[in-house]
Amino acid sequence: MAKVRARSSKGKRVARDTWKTKSWYNIYTPQSFGGDLIGQTPANDPSNVIGRVAEVSLKDLTNDHSKHMVRMYFKINGVSGNNATTQFVGHDTTREYLKSLIRRRRSKITTITDVKTKDGYKIRVKAMVLTAVRARDCHKRDIRKKMEEIVGETAKNQTFPEFVQSMLLGGLGSKIYGECKKIFPMKRVEIYKSEVLEFGKPVETSEQETKEETSDSPAEEEITEECAEMEMESKE
Repeated sequence: MAKVRARSSKGKRVARDTWKTKSWYNIYTPQSFGGDLIGQTPANDPSNVIGRVAEVSLKDLTNDHSKHMVRMYFKINGVSGNNATTQFVGHDTTREYLKSLIRRRRSKITTITDVKTKDGYKIRVKAMVLTAVRARDCHKRDIRKKMEEIVGETAKNQTFPEFVQSMLLGGLGSKIYGECKKIFPMKRVEIYKSEVLEFGKPVETSEQETKEETSDSPAEEEITEECAEMEMESKE
């Protein structure tokens, strides 16, 4: 018969509060999005923070209450001290809001377009237009083609931050509305979702190039002065 060993009071396991061992990291948006604090996340090690995705309402970033239905997603890509940096990875729109736009005797036309910005970012853009009255198939086809053209051309001529701003703040939607209403009466345009497929490299601005040129100029002056001194010594 098996013997049962009695545990002493010293052998009891004490529950450990793991939350006390964790540190809190502040999550910030990229500088191109204002560098705002959007939340905090706990972790035992900074490496565990990398890859986490933070969600924030566009209303909270812009203080525009009409943007409450748009959700932005930022992925943590670096940690410095207790601060975590992020990169924009996409956005979407609440399902309830999109359903509220649908009306009878109107047509909904959607497109899914993969585009590339001039700084090499590849983005999947999902757009939707609602016509004022029901459209025929020929009109739907022409509208869909025009939507894809506008999204592609806009991305090609803009940097990643510029294109994201155009998507979220209505610039791209206004372009689509203005061109598509020439084909058929429009009611509304929504860029309801996006997803970053590939990350590119930021384009250097003219200010950065100017700084590089000015930083090189002192070195050139020093070389010129050294050459002049050497010539004087040779003459002597």
